[in-house]
Order: sequence, then C-alpha cells, then structure tokens
Amino acid sequence: MIRIYMGQGLKRDDCLRITGLTKHQFYYIEKGTKPGRMPSKTTQWRDPSTLINYEFENRDVVQKIVEIKLNPDHTNWYRMITVTLQILGYYINHKKVYRLMQEYVLLELARKRTGRDFVKYRRVAPEGPLRIIEMDIKYVWVYEVRKYAYILTVIDTFTRYVLHWAVGYTMKSEQVKGVWEYVIAHYLQAAGLLEKELEIEVRNDNGKQFNSNLVIDFFKENKLHQVFTHPYTPEENGHVESFHAILGKALKTDKFTSLPMLERRLERFYTCYNNDRSHSGTIGIAPAKFWTLYEFNKIEVVSLEKRKVKFKLKVAYQDILTIPGIDKYDYRVVRA
Repeated sequence: MIRIYMGQGLKRDDCLRITGLTKHQFYYIEKGTKPGRMPSKTTQWRDPSTLINYEFENRDVVQKIVEIKLNPDHTNWYRMITVTLQILGYYINHKKVYRLMQEYVLLELARKRTGRDFVKYRRVAPEGPLRIIEMDIKYVWVYEVRKYAYILTVIDTFTRYVLHWAVGYTMKSEQVKGVWEYVIAHYLQAAGLLEKELEIEVRNDNGKQFNSNLVIDFFKENKLHQVFTHPYTPEENGHVESFHAILGKALKTDKFTSLPMLERRLERFYTCYNNDRSHSGTIGIAPAKFWTLYEFNKIEVVSLEKRKVKFKLKVAYQDILTIPGIDKYDYRVVRA
C-alpha cells in the first residue's frame, strides 16, 4: 500500500508516518529462516550482600525502572538506566531495557536535531583526579523573597565528582574562598597533591567573584593555577556547564519558597549525583564509585587521537558493589 501511494507522488517518510511503520520494517525482506529466540520473561538478579542469584519477572524489573525514572535526580536515558540496574545486581543488557521500556511506554521522546554546527573548543584532558577542576555559578529563583539564589559548584573534570558547593542570596569572593578552603583541606591536601608540586588547574569564567584580587591571590598562595575562559565561550568550562544543565533539569518542576528549602533539595540532589546517578562521561558509573574504581586500578584509560580518552571497566558492573571499600568517596552532606 505504501508503494502504491509513493507511486502517486506521496513522499516515503510521510507514508511511513501515516502507517506507523519504520524504515527497517518497510525494507525488511523475510529470509524464510527460523525466527530468533523469544524474549525472556524473567531477569536474573544477584544480591550484592549474599551473592545469591534470584529470578524476577520482567514486570518487577519494570517497576525498578519506573522507580529510577521517577527520581528526578537520575538520568532517563535507557542506556544509563541499564548501567544503574547492572550495578544494582541485575544481569540485563541495554537491548532488553529498551524493549521493556518501549513495551511499557517509558521511553523518552527523541530530541530533535537543531542542525547547528557546534564549535570545536580547547579540549579539557585531565591526566587523573584533581588535576583540572572547574567552577561556575547557577541561578535559581526563590519565590518567598522574589529574587535569585546563587549556587556555586566545584567539579573535578576527570571523575565528574562534585567536590563542594555553596548556595546563598549572594556569592561573593569571600564565599568562593571559603568553598576552596574546604576543597584544599579535604581533597588536595588529603591526597598530598600540593606537596608533590603537581600543577592543578582551576578553570572559571570571568565572573567578578572569580576575578577579584582576593581569589586570585588565594590561588597563587596555594599554588593553584587559575585560568579564565575566553569571553562568550562557556564550552571551555564545559564539564561544570553540563553539570548545571543536569541540575537545572532535576529542579525544573520544583518551586522554592525559601533558601532552606532550596538547600535541602540541593543536598538531596548532590548526594544522588555523586553516589548513585549513572553518568555517561564515566562509562555509566556514578562519580564517587568511578573515582574509587580508578584508584583501585579497576578502570583502564585508553588514549585516543586529539587528546581524547575512553575508559574501560576491568570488572563486571554487577561486581562493583561487592568490592570492599567501594564507598570510599561516597558523598556526605556537609553542613556549616
């Protein structure tokens, strides 16, 4: 029927859209061979604490998928949901997750391509954790006082781990300095990086909070190499910009009536982001666990062309939670 209408001048894509068929279905020719195996109706799960295997009905797995999707701090992408399930102990691949999500109408709508040419920018290529650190500020509206609150985030570009953050109706140089005093004491000094005299780069834009003499002198005193991105090039600070896009999506439906309410919501988000949220930049592993696995030599770093790298996991995803000390960098809320 489609070919009949195409012969009358109707475009192929319009015919496919009307009939609901895909290009693959339209061009598929039966080979006359036996069909493949029927989809499995159960999924295997291993309890990380007892290492005992169980069989669950697929509908139980779907309930777990729904639970992940209902958490606004988690990703909705089916491939990252697959990794989240695998880390929890499920033996399941992305094809089955896609099939189940499609069957239960849980897939996200495909994002439309804009057709724009994206700029090529200076690639951030850290050699390991705490070598290149980015910081930036995001604004969130608070209805009680009818003004914006400032959220400062400091993120490690290698592990994508949020080292520290602060929120307030102002974000002055003194507050930026206070955040970095915490980062230096709890991460840089704890790792002995300052004593090793390794170059640690701090990237930020040209905001007045970062460009003040107080902050510039503070970084010099602590032997941190502060660099500024070029004007109108947020892509040069891309990791923290991407993170703030994730944060904005998580807070999209929230209405904050006070600063304490926003702070409590941020505490929940940052904890989930660091400890549990699958991240595509770290092969689907949450930043805290990725950092630990890297230190335990469970992550292989493969160098590619143009300063690109890719990561390979040396253990099964289902074994991650069974590794002793895997919670070494699990994030805990820090209250003033």
